[in-house]
Amino acid sequence: MKIIDFIRLILRHLALLILVPFTLATLVLLLTLNPSFEYSSSTMLYTGLATGSSIEMDKTFNYFATNIAFDNLINIINSRETQEEVAVRLLALHLMLPEANPKYISKELYDELRLKIPNDIYNYIEKGTNNNHIINSAEVVYNPLPPEINRNNYEKTVQNLLKLMRSSSDNFIYEIINYEDDKHYSIKALSSITAQRINSSDLIKMSYTVNDPGICQQTLAIYNEICIKNYKNIKENRSDAVVKYFEDQLAQANNSLKEAEDKLLEFNKTHKIINYYEQSKAVAVVKEDMGVDYNNKKAQLAGTEASTKRIEEKLNIQEFIQKETGEILNKKKILGEINYEIAFNEARQDSKTNELVISRIDQLNQKKNNLTNEIKQSVDKIYSYQNSIDGVPLSKLLPDWMNNVVESENLKAKIEVMDEQNKKFEDQYATYAPAGSTIKRIEREISVSEQGYLELLHGLNLAKLKLQDNELSANLKTIDPPFYPLSPNPTKRSILIIAAAFIGGILTLGIILVMEYFDDTLKNSIKASKKTGFEALGMIPKVILDSGNIDLRFIQKRLIEIVTQNILQFVGITNTEKIPKTIIFFSTQKMEGKTVLAGNIAKTLKEEGKKVVLLNYDEKQKELKQQRKFPFINKILGYPDPRIDIDNSFLKDVSSYLDELEYFSYTTNSKFFDAKNYTDILEQNNITLDFKPDFVLIEMPAIIFNNYPAELFVNADLNILVSRSNRVWSDADETAISNLRKTCGSKINILVNGVNINEVEFVLGDLPKKRSKLRKKIKEMFKFQFFSKNQI
Repeated sequence: MKIIDFIRLILRHLALLILVPFTLATLVLLLTLNPSFEYSSSTMLYTGLATGSSIEMDKTFNYFATNIAFDNLINIINSRETQEEVAVRLLALHLMLPEANPKYISKELYDELRLKIPNDIYNYIEKGTNNNHIINSAEVVYNPLPPEINRNNYEKTVQNLLKLMRSSSDNFIYEIINYEDDKHYSIKALSSITAQRINSSDLIKMSYTVNDPGICQQTLAIYNEICIKNYKNIKENRSDAVVKYFEDQLAQANNSLKEAEDKLLEFNKTHKIINYYEQSKAVAVVKEDMGVDYNNKKAQLAGTEASTKRIEEKLNIQEFIQKETGEILNKKKILGEINYEIAFNEARQDSKTNELVISRIDQLNQKKNNLTNEIKQSVDKIYSYQNSIDGVPLSKLLPDWMNNVVESENLKAKIEVMDEQNKKFEDQYATYAPAGSTIKRIEREISVSEQGYLELLHGLNLAKLKLQDNELSANLKTIDPPFYPLSPNPTKRSILIIAAAFIGGILTLGIILVMEYFDDTLKNSIKASKKTGFEALGMIPKVILDSGNIDLRFIQKRLIEIVTQNILQFVGITNTEKIPKTIIFFSTQKMEGKTVLAGNIAKTLKEEGKKVVLLNYDEKQKELKQQRKFPFINKILGYPDPRIDIDNSFLKDVSSYLDELEYFSYTTNSKFFDAKNYTDILEQNNITLDFKPDFVLIEMPAIIFNNYPAELFVNADLNILVSRSNRVWSDADETAISNLRKTCGSKINILVNGVNINEVEFVLGDLPKKRSKLRKKIKEMFKFQFFSKNQI
């Protein structure tokens, strides 16, 4: 679709595009004559979840944990339990008001509430004297109560209504909270309160819009109080549970530690142990020293006994000394003899001495040395027998012997005492050995219990620290209390009216464009040629009653002339040729305009000097009747008058412009289907021509509803398929034309009848009508013909 076509489409439906948005805008205007005013208020809470102080000094910022904390807080704000308590508190506040107070509820809404509240509900309202106690700022963030309502009575009333609501599902409180039609106390109404985090700050903003300023402010005030209380309870209860767990575990660990310590104390009492490790060490040292002393005394006793025995042996060896002395004297005598013999042999020794003497001297020297050594050993023995091992004479050994005997007895006595002590130490060791392992086991048990106790104590300290930290982080503060809205919110009436008009215009334009896009009618010769597959001879506009300032007669005449010229070019007629050309006008459907078109083409051929004969089937043409009903809807919507101009010369009967010998009617009997050319039709109907025609135009009945002579179509020079532009080319049309397409498809051309007047521009260009210079310029602009000149 070109821009100019789009503009024409809008201009054609301009009245509809204006009327529909105007109607919708007017309807919205009427529906919003009495708007319901709404009031908005907001409040802001400081959470400290992101940048608030913390007891944990090494606590680092965690982006995901912070987001989760904010999500938890927002979910608590939007939770059903919070909304229920807020609704009950708001209802209790309004029920306890003695009269309407604009700061809390308007008189109109207060009266409506009084009318729908059952009388039995007032039994749950606490009444009493006004003895408001001072409320701690840490307990109530914002006190929404008026001075005439007692805080204690108000709290009791709230608890009574909550208890009533939770008792069943058929009481008034439960119903008013859960029914969606209530605008102030229902869960649906309170769900419209929006809670959102302001950017990446520590602030939570809550906004509420309702039809009463007092209810708007008080609802947010109560919401603040309940959200802070619920969030604090959840945070502290969660930490309290952890602290309680560690306290219970710590008590159990303390009991286990005390039992183990009592067990060790009882064991030490039983075995008389003050300090096992010091005592066992002392016993080991004494035992070791005693063992060394015992071994020393045993060795000393053995030495004394050995010395005593040796002295006794010395005292009993005198006879051995005398025997050794005799042997020494004998050996000295032998030694003298050996020395004499040596001296004798040495005296004999000279240079002539033989080797035998020398060998003898050597033997004697050897014997002398051996004997000398034996005498020396005997002398040493005698000396050792006569003296002690220290060289003391035997005469002096007797006192020593007496001393050794006495010393040996002393050592024996000491050793006996030490043996008794060793037995006691062995008994003590037998006691301390298993006691050590038992004490080790008990001490290990105490160590494990103590370590567990310390770990639990550390966990308890961390839990208490976390509890304090949660108490700090759960301490939400209202930094911006809800304000009382003095003026209502601007209504969206103007926006709704504009939106209705805009949506109406867009929707209407969209429907028009969709209808235009999905328009599957033949519409014009170009589209008809694509749909049917036949070449187009041309198109004829619809003969409407009101054509505006367009010269419709000229357009019709010119288009018929173009169609006639195309026919002449197709059949190839010249001035010298005198062979009659057969042209068949047919259609698939009825009332396509074949008679009118065939007559006007015959008229044009006649005006051009051609001899024509028009043959029409015997069915009479239906007379056109003037539409009497005024097209009121079309006039309102700006569409042209769709009625047909029956006085138009284009629709005149053929008798008005053809002679009686130039048009005939034939009968569609059984013989008609055997006709092979126009002469057969003339013969069958006893028609005689006084002249030889140049063109024979034959109009055929609708081929879907009537049979036709196939050979007549094959032998014809041109077959013109007439079709209306405002209908679609259906499967039935294609089926009816399929046989002709196979046999004589090249001879078939389509002529589109009744097209929209604007479609004629495809053939004639700009339609001949009066246009202002401005309109010409605008049209050139939409055609992008900025520098073209249409006239010289």
